[in-house]
Amino acid sequence: MCESSPYDGKLPAPGARAMRASGDGFWELDLADGSAWFSDWFCSRMQWAEAAKRPAFNDLRPIMSTETWDALLRKLRSHLEERAPLDAQFPVQLAAGQTEWWHMRGAAQRNDAGHPTHFAGCVRDVTAIRSNSG
Repeated sequence: MCESSPYDGKLPAPGARAMRASGDGFWELDLADGSAWFSDWFCSRMQWAEAAKRPAFNDLRPIMSTETWDALLRKLRSHLEERAPLDAQFPVQLAAGQTEWWHMRGAAQRNDAGHPTHFAGCVRDVTAIRSNSG
C-alpha cells in the first residue's frame, strides 16, 4: 500500500514529519500475511499509483539484476534466521531509466517465542555519495 504513514494517521505528527523530512524511503512487511507498506518515496520512484495497486516486496525485483536480488534475499534471510544486521547497498534500474544506488537497513520485530512477525526498514539513495567517493 502506498501512503505517507503505515499507521493510518496514528503515527504522532513529529514522527510523520521526521519521515518526510528525512528524504528516505520506508517499508514494512507483515510476515504472516505477506502484506507490505511502502512510503511515498518508493511509490514515486517505482511509479506506483497510490490507489491502483497494493505493492508487495517482490515488486522491487524488476529494478534489480538477478545477482543483486539474490544477494539482497540472502541478507534478508540471514537477518531473519541468524539475526545478522540488515545493511546493504545495491544498484537499481528505475522505470524512468536512471540507475540509483540504494542503501537499505532494517530489522525484524519478533514475538515472545523469538519468531519474526514484521520486518521494517528504510532505504536512502546514496548515488551522489558513491559518485563523489569514487
